[in-house]
Amino acid sequence: MKRLVLVLVLASAMVYGLWSMDGFCTDLKGKIGLGVNWPGVQFRYGISNNLLVEGKAQFAVNNQTNLVMPIGGRVYYLLPEIKGNMPIIPYAGGEFDWIISPVLSGGYITGGFYGAELMLNKNISAGGDAGIYWVDVWWQTNPHATDWGLIFNAGLTYYF
Repeated sequence: MKRLVLVLVLASAMVYGLWSMDGFCTDLKGKIGLGVNWPGVQFRYGISNNLLVEGKAQFAVNNQTNLVMPIGGRVYYLLPEIKGNMPIIPYAGGEFDWIISPVLSGGYITGGFYGAELMLNKNISAGGDAGIYWVDVWWQTNPHATDWGLIFNAGLTYYF
């Protein structure tokens, strides 16, 4: 874990140093974003320059036959942009998803995350984050199972 933190800090410092300070400024207020994430789709809307909301659906296969589908939303708090030719927008936020599956009676995933979005141009971004999440699922034969976990997310978004 210490190595992961060290690599992330060094990578952030290197990326910050690679871009000059004369690039475009990112304004996401009022923009709609459509994207793909691993493995799913997302719809974003910029409420303000500091607040972004997202609806998302993800797809996973359980035992090679049953589709497990978390559907929910995220709220992003956008931190000050690291300006440059390709600006970086760090963010922190929270997420809540309902779990839909033919083998489960129900369940939910909730947690907080921290990450960054790299603006490849004025409309396209690549982002990734990691967070601590609480997962609670209910089976038809067993009352429920709960656990904490570290979840990573990555995706591409096109802003209109």
